[in-house]
Amino acid sequence: MLSNLPVTAHGKRQKASSENDFYDSEARPNDQALEANFDDLYSNSRSGLRGLLIFLGASAIAYYFNEHTLAGSLPANIMDQLGSIPPVILINCVFGASTISSLISIAGKIHNGREPGKTSTHLLFRVFFYLLYFISGALGDYFNVVFISGLVVLGLQHYNVWNYYMRAIEKMRTNISA
Repeated sequence: MLSNLPVTAHGKRQKASSENDFYDSEARPNDQALEANFDDLYSNSRSGLRGLLIFLGASAIAYYFNEHTLAGSLPANIMDQLGSIPPVILINCVFGASTISSLISIAGKIHNGREPGKTSTHLLFRVFFYLLYFISGALGDYFNVVFISGLVVLGLQHYNVWNYYMRAIEKMRTNISA
């Protein structure tokens, strides 16, 4: 599980060394390769925090449009062409199922020590619900719910990402010093 972390960080694989590869020969010392691996792991450990900050920015934009609706922003003939708006109860059901499944998925990965999923997936779902509530005209009523659930889901995701890569860095350091 943790033995292959340096090679599986977000799908990046290390190049296999060969006699013809210039970068794996004497031109690139082993210390630089180790430093690059540490830098990649540190960078990956911050991806959850970046997602949380992007969500806060998207929340500020959604808060600005809190009192607006799509129907109020577009002319009536365009709204007629778009069709009916989704019922709020359906958005609430999808929102609840999405939030619960995200929390279960992240908690399971934390418990089992597995590689975390992509933060961008959780981020896009949370921002998508701002958009859905804006389209339905209920963003003012449900802004706080989406905001708090987004903070909880993305905060837990950040902890998962940070914890996983910090353990990988610690394991890598103990392997080097041993």
